[in-house]
Amino acid sequence: MPKVVKWILLCLVAIVAAMAVAAMRPGKPIEVVVSAEVEVPHTEAWQRMSDLSVAHNYVPGLTATEITTPYATGVGASRKVYQSGSNYLEETVTAWNEGEGFVIRLHKGEEPMSPFRQAEFRYHMEPLTDQATRVTLAIVVELPFGALGSVLGESVARAPMEQELTGVLAGLIYYYETGQPATDADRERLAGRVTVMPASG
Repeated sequence: MPKVVKWILLCLVAIVAAMAVAAMRPGKPIEVVVSAEVEVPHTEAWQRMSDLSVAHNYVPGLTATEITTPYATGVGASRKVYQSGSNYLEETVTAWNEGEGFVIRLHKGEEPMSPFRQAEFRYHMEPLTDQATRVTLAIVVELPFGALGSVLGESVARAPMEQELTGVLAGLIYYYETGQPATDADRERLAGRVTVMPASG
């Protein structure tokens, strides 16, 4: 066998071995965070944020929201968000801080939102002035394949997630400030008010 071919094969074996080792190591969750000032009082902003039935008014691509539990707020409250027809994702509250925010688990049945091993979305707000509130949104996901998945996720998935989350918050700004459902044009116009926070770590 020519030396060049042997060298190439050895390199391929080394790469595969390194990828296998990385895939076995624990992965690090990817967190994307965006923040913006919304020109509504804190109390009014919380009224809108705590209403779990209105996500389709500001999240791009959603067509409807359905509360699926007897209670619509607090830990354990759950909803289905529909993208088209019967295509839906389930979102269940896992933490609730009255007047501040909450955390929802993204899943379908017992399985996390595909293709992730774990996925959650965080809403948070704090008053800035009598007429302004800071809203911060975060999505935290863990990809399969351990540390290898984390590396691939940071290099491939972070930018699209930042863009998607910017659209969500821009739509939220419009909906909170006007009470009207946001359009793609509204999101594009207000995207400049959204700040993508630097990646931690």
